Amino acid sequence: MKNVVIVGGGILGLSCTYYLQTSGSAHVTLLEAGTFAAATTSQAAALLTRARSDVNDGLMVDESHRMIKHFEHTFQQTFMHRNGCIHIANQGDSFQQELAALQMHQQQGKQRGIESYWLNAKEIQQQLPWLHIKNESLALFYPDDGHADPYLLANFYRQAAKQAGAALHQGIRVKQLLESGNRVVGVRSESNHDWLADAVIIAAGPWSSILAAQHQVKLAMAPIRSHYWITDNHNLLQPDHAMAISPTSKAYFRSENKGLLFGVRDSQTCIADPKELPLSQQDIHNHRFEQDEKGWLALEENWQSLIDICPLLETAQLNHYINGISSYTPDGLPLLGPCDQWRNLFFATGCSGAGIAWSGGIGRLLSEQVLAQKPFVNEGRYALNRFEQHFDTVDPMDENFRQQCARARSDKKTG
Repeated sequence: MKNVVIVGGGILGLSCTYYLQTSGSAHVTLLEAGTFAAATTSQAAALLTRARSDVNDGLMVDESHRMIKHFEHTFQQTFMHRNGCIHIANQGDSFQQELAALQMHQQQGKQRGIESYWLNAKEIQQQLPWLHIKNESLALFYPDDGHADPYLLANFYRQAAKQAGAALHQGIRVKQLLESGNRVVGVRSESNHDWLADAVIIAAGPWSSILAAQHQVKLAMAPIRSHYWITDNHNLLQPDHAMAISPTSKAYFRSENKGLLFGVRDSQTCIADPKELPLSQQDIHNHRFEQDEKGWLALEENWQSLIDICPLLETAQLNHYINGISSYTPDGLPLLGPCDQWRNLFFATGCSGAGIAWSGGIGRLLSEQVLAQKPFVNEGRYALNRFEQHFDTVDPMDENFRQQCARARSDKKTG
């Protein structure tokens, strides 16, 4: 039986706790500095989309869908909105490129047994009457996709892990790792309490970089602004409408009751220095990026393309602006698994805005890695050291490297 300490009680830390504790081969202690799932997890738009170009990425999301259905059955509560997701290839200069990407997504989905089918422009318009769809546009529809409350999903990981015997602690801030030779053997809190362990997982979101840097581990990621807006109610919008992703507009849309939640992949990317991140959960929710405090520059840059595809935005009132922090890597894929510098030290971070959708897959993979079991995906795709041959400097404290990470968000095409 392995004793495992996990630092960070967001959705990834809770997922890792659940998978390890229910494996029967580990006892897990989870340490969260604030309140479980109340920091960056609670700010997510939580799109659970399965359109992926790589089969490994698809399997990660499939595992999350499997776990959601398991939790819905176990706790007798349906909490995922399975309205489907429509990925639109818009008529225009980039139509063939977008169509080819969707064809690849469908091919990968078939390998995984995922249902999807094509919609023509008229069928898209029927499902989403609040969009403007050009006559020759096509879309790939995933009927079982949807969105879920990220706090509820994290809480189900927590409840199930606790029922299995995990020890979960809030209000415990870890200040350093405990070293012995080339091994990490536990953690020390700010109150100088030590927790010894056979393995330690750092799943502290954007704060992971600070703890890692204290022990000469440079995580290839940067804290990047992630944001979205919610409009007032509109008579064209219904709660059961499908989600929509439009690469041409760099936008995604989903209903929020009878309002519209939308986000845009803007080039006005705001980047934080890891050393200057707010430490309290209240401060993280109140945090604003000085470069574009309320997101107006991002809207201005993309406004014409947004109203071209979604005309109701021209007259809609923007009721809410949600501004959060995500950890982006240069290739938009997470940092998962062991580090080269220390034995028994693992990371689950750098999710690049997809932590909710990938949470089940990440928890499963980290559990398999810690327990030295065969991974269910190609773990090398997410290895921490994969960037070392491509960059002169891989350092989250380096401003130029953070800019490389920011480009991954601007170029993001899927949910």
